[in-house]
Amino acid sequence: MARDDVELVERAFALLDSDRYEEVLPLIDERFEMVTTSEVASEPDTYRGPDGVRRWFESFLEAMDSVRVVADRIHPVGSGQVIIEYVIRARGQRSGIEAEQPAVALATLGDGKLQRLEFFTTLHRARAAVRPDPS
Repeated sequence: MARDDVELVERAFALLDSDRYEEVLPLIDERFEMVTTSEVASEPDTYRGPDGVRRWFESFLEAMDSVRVVADRIHPVGSGQVIIEYVIRARGQRSGIEAEQPAVALATLGDGKLQRLEFFTTLHRARAAVRPDPS
């Protein structure tokens, strides 16, 4: 199961590191939830389901010429959970200025889809949020 979870996350992040972010939507569970807090986002919000992911990505594209979400390391950490160390790289539409922000996410997966993303400022905090393996 852990290998399938890692492969799903790798596939999703490969799409987010391209102009084909819409292709990630079939990998998102209808009950998916992603909450961005003020610790990790300039505009905190809650995004639900595939439409929420679309809205999240399009909010970047309102101000950015390009956005790439690049996974650096993926760590399987338990039944249906994976930690992703990644970088968001973007270039401003008007300024052309390029910026990047490292981040960490804890993904919860099930039934072959992404069900939840939680964001953290450090790998240590993400590891502390991993739920115990029920087995």
